[in-house]
Formats: sequence, structure tokens, C-alpha cells
Amino acid sequence: MLDGVHVPALVDRVLARLVERLPTYGSMPVEALTSDVRPMTERVLRGFVEALPEGGMPAAELVAQARESAIARGEEGIPMEAILDAYLLGLQECVTHLRPELEKGAMSEVIDFFGAALTFQHVVHQAIAAGFLEHRASTVGETQAARGALLAALTDGGDATDAALRAGIRLPERYVVAALAIDPHPDELHEGVDHVMAGRRKVLRVRKELERQGHDVLTALSPTGGIALLAMAGDERLHARITKAAGAKVTVAMEEATPAEVPRAVRLAREVLEVATKTRQEPGIYRLADVLLEYQLTRPTEATPRLGATLDPVDEDLLHTLDAYLDAGLRRNATAKALGVHANTVDNRLRRIGRLTGLDPTRPTDLPMLRAAVAVRRMA
Repeated sequence: MLDGVHVPALVDRVLARLVERLPTYGSMPVEALTSDVRPMTERVLRGFVEALPEGGMPAAELVAQARESAIARGEEGIPMEAILDAYLLGLQECVTHLRPELEKGAMSEVIDFFGAALTFQHVVHQAIAAGFLEHRASTVGETQAARGALLAALTDGGDATDAALRAGIRLPERYVVAALAIDPHPDELHEGVDHVMAGRRKVLRVRKELERQGHDVLTALSPTGGIALLAMAGDERLHARITKAAGAKVTVAMEEATPAEVPRAVRLAREVLEVATKTRQEPGIYRLADVLLEYQLTRPTEATPRLGATLDPVDEDLLHTLDAYLDAGLRRNATAKALGVHANTVDNRLRRIGRLTGLDPTRPTDLPMLRAAVAVRRMA
């Protein structure tokens, strides 16, 4: 029905169809068509002829060649669907060429032919897909490694020029350094759920949302947070989108910097994030100006230990009450509701704090000292 004599003419017809029907092959350099695509087309067509008596099962050598060819095409930037389409067009040309014989053949012969054709196409397509995915995994790994090296160079304060070239990224004039703290997703806490997988999925969603800010976003994230370098600050909805992607509370600290200033900005963003989270600020995006007082009060000095020691005489229940009182904006009824006690109980506890520390939480002149002492203890 089909033998090697037909192959040269089929090769010409298949190549003509590839160039005509598939834009990827139509724009391919002539050298690539003649030195790579044509020889592979001929090998596949001859392999098909040889496989027909065997029920369409291609030789192992041809399968390996199809896999290597797919890797080579992937390295040239040809999408996998174009490669698969090329093989399908080749099969279609075979069927078109054999149509007169197929119409005259017995039904059993026709069924055997198409069964063999499907088997051949199935095995070859599997090899193509495996080769292409192998190339893609390798490429993705190399890209991630290059981007990771660039992030390391920037955060370590080294010369990031070469690392940027290897990563294919043009360094912006300024970065927005973002430090993130991410709470657990409910699935990470749910019994019977793979919490490691849930954490990884959360990180992937957050990274994808950050990368919507631009192709050149660099990230180093874990399920609890991490660092991101953005080429732009983003709009006021960025925090809401990150929170939605995480499915959990997210606090972000941001600081702008030139590439050379990134190490300082990373340190400062992490410190601002620590202040925002430990002083119980609401989840959101914070800059140094937003926590300026708390930041200054919690910088280590000779006074820091003594300031923290102001609350040493106060037991845990009273400290919890003072925390709730400050968090509630000095409102006794709101404090009582948060603690699940009567408002008079709050008053009694505040008076006890005043007697033990010499600082009355209800006296405006004593509040700055108490706030500072609480901030120091929270940071500790």
C-alpha cells in the first residue's frame, strides 16, 4: 500500500504544507528547513512505512530521534502545538496520497492501516511531548536559577549587572522592596489536609499575583512570607489582591531604593514589618512613616531594657488587659467586650497596673511611657 518509493515525493508535499499552513514553519530560515526539518520528515515517513507491517509501532531509534528533534525545536522557540501539528499534517498527506488505494482496498485493510497510523502517531506524539517538556523543565530551572542569582546579588550588595544579563532582565532605576508576613491559610491548619502542599499552593498564588506587577518582579517567598523586588509600587488594591491570593491575612512593608541601595532597603523593610506585626497593626501596606514612633521607640539603646522593665511587676492577666485597652483605643467598654469581662473589671485592673508601675493608664501624661514600654515588650 505504501513503500519507500513514495517517500521523496511525500517529503516535498509535507514540507510545502508545513510552510503554507503553519506560520511557525513558514517563517523558519531556509537553512533550518533543509538541514533539520526535511531530514527528520523523511526519517519519520520512512519509519511510518517500516512500522505499518508491525501494526504501526515505530522503531525505538525513531522514537528517540523524534524526542531529540522536539527538544531542538523547543530550543529554537517553536511551540509544542506547532510540532504536533507538523506530524499530523504529515499523516494527513500520507492518507491523501493513499486515498485511491484505500478506496479500492478491503475494509479489513483500511481498518488495519488506520489502526497502525493511530498507533504510530500516539507513540511519536508521546515522545515529542516528553522531549518538549524535558526542555521546558530545564529552561524553567535555568531561568529560576538566574533570577534567584540576580535577587541574591541585589540583596547582598554585589554587582548585579552580569546577573541581570544572565536573567534577561534590565535593572530599573528604582525598586520597591517589599517584605511580606503571611498568615497560615485555613487549609494549612485543617486536620487531614497536606499542609505542605497547601503552603506551596499559597506561595504560588501570591507569587503569581506579585508578578502581575511586571515581568521583572523578583521574589523569595515561603509560606510565612519573604521578600519581593518590584519595579513599581502598584496601586492601592495591591494588598487586597495579595490577601485574596493568599487566602489569609498579609502584612507588607515597602521601601524604595536604587539597585545599589537594595540591601539597606531590605533591612529597613524587614524592620518595619517586624514593628507593624509585633505592635499589632492591622494587616496592610506599611512604610516607615506609618510606624515612625513605634520604630524609634523599639530601637535598642541603653534605655530599652529599663523601659521594658517598667512592666515587670505586672502579671500576664494585667498585661493582657493593658494590651487590649491600648488596642481598643483606650475605650473601657470595647476593652471589656474584647476580654469578655465587665467594664468595672477593666477599671479595677487598670488601677492595679497604676499602683504596680506608678503609671496610670487612664492618665494622658502617663500614656506615652506605657505605650513605649508595651512596644518594647512586644518587640522582645
